[in-house]
Amino acid sequence: MSDCGDVQKVFVPPEKNKEQVIPVKGLAITDYAATKIKEFLKKEKKPFKKFGLKIGVKPDGCSGHSYVMELIEIEPSEKAGDKIFHHNGATAIVEKLGYFYVAGSTLDYIDALTGSGFTILNPNAKNFCSCGSSFGV
Repeated sequence: MSDCGDVQKVFVPPEKNKEQVIPVKGLAITDYAATKIKEFLKKEKKPFKKFGLKIGVKPDGCSGHSYVMELIEIEPSEKAGDKIFHHNGATAIVEKLGYFYVAGSTLDYIDALTGSGFTILNPNAKNFCSCGSSFGV
């Protein structure tokens, strides 16, 4: 051990107005994405209380991973240990093995002339392929 001499410990209280960084867990769902999930389920005549949008991650593409999405029944996913998220009456399911890749992300829906669909705003993604279909962490 070293001798610190006359060094005294000083407690410095945190600034009251300073923003604290809190790690975000889970999956946020925008209002529009929730509306679109329910809309697609209604088109397929599936009750939105029993079905949801499942999000998985698979090794694919030039950046390493891509998302796969499908409308599925919620109960088997709950039993399998998948993560379930609800917003405005809609359900998003994140595959247990893919949760690591999407934790802290936001599910949104984009309407564009070049194509429309669900998108994941993922703060964990460090790189993307030029066509936008795969990501790396």
